[in-house]
Amino acid sequence: MTGSTISPKRIKELDKLLNELGVICGRMALLEEALTHSSYAAENPGLLHNERLEFFGDSVLKFVVSEYLLERFPSYDEGNLSEIRAVLVSGKTLAEVAEKHKLGRYILTGRRVSLKPSILAGAMEAVLGAIYLDSGLMQVQNLIIRLFGSQATAVDRDEFKENYKAQLQEWTQGRAEGIPIYSVVNTAGPAHDPLFTVSVAVAETVAGTGSGHSKKDAEQAAAKEALMQLGVNKAQPAG
Repeated sequence: MTGSTISPKRIKELDKLLNELGVICGRMALLEEALTHSSYAAENPGLLHNERLEFFGDSVLKFVVSEYLLERFPSYDEGNLSEIRAVLVSGKTLAEVAEKHKLGRYILTGRRVSLKPSILAGAMEAVLGAIYLDSGLMQVQNLIIRLFGSQATAVDRDEFKENYKAQLQEWTQGRAEGIPIYSVVNTAGPAHDPLFTVSVAVAETVAGTGSGHSKKDAEQAAAKEALMQLGVNKAQPAG
């Protein structure tokens, strides 16, 4: 996709998004690619979809968030930092940030594809990758801190944490039942938006199952169900 293929109307739309995000992007083709879902590209041969930028943006986000958390929480150990980062870079948080900034208005999808949270999350990562490639690390750092910085405080206060896996492992190890074992039992849906079903076994007995659009989300859902089935009273996020 080249800049010349983008209509003036679309350029105005992308400018509006950039104003909303508070950034600039000299190469609109990169931003357009970041907002093009694979389903739309499949219906319009010759267009690039956003999966490569999504892959890159994921790495950029994790790096910037990691550096930010080191400075923000100097007394926290690796475990605490990893837990907060996991929530900040999760599909759920990405989708929430994307929705807050109305990113869905600008994403191009196929005619029969609904705008799911996983699509919002992927586009958000792709946009971050595009901004980095166009304008460099400093601008994308500023953007990420603006978008996710306030979330870090909320996560640290356990307002958004849902680390049921950590809670389940703490519970099983406290009873000398070992580490919970997670297994993917089914994968459904299209390749661009799979739905994973995962089971979790405690002491070699399946204690719960759960589904999600990523293996991590499915594991969290399975752990949550296991906690309920096992009768753990404090089924609260682990801190």
